[in-house]
Amino acid sequence: MTDTAQGPTVEQVLQGMAAQMGKTPEVMELLADIKPELVLENARNTRFANEGSSIPEKYRSLITIATVAGSGTPTCLKTQIGLALRRGATTTEIADTLVLARLAMASTVLSNSLDGLRILADTQREVASENV
Repeated sequence: MTDTAQGPTVEQVLQGMAAQMGKTPEVMELLADIKPELVLENARNTRFANEGSSIPEKYRSLITIATVAGSGTPTCLKTQIGLALRRGATTTEIADTLVLARLAMASTVLSNSLDGLRILADTQREVASENV
């Protein structure tokens, strides 16, 4: 494949990832062999999310770390932490990002429990009214 007006080749995308991240993510290497169009789609999505963004690069990296940490993908988290460090994030900023991600995930658990909490509250009210 060669670079065309439609965009870079899979090989060029992988080389760009290696240059930016320090290495090519294994998942992208595997996809390049199995379904190369997914590598190109990922590159298009990355470009779409980042080009012209009003959010500075370092902060985009920190947001990505929080999202990845919450999704339970340790390999991706390791890659994103390395990328954030290269983009100027400090170790303290990354640690604080993980603390915020933890809070958000804990809050999500509580929010997702709303129906169950209503059942508990109703049960508690019923028990209280029986004891009156």
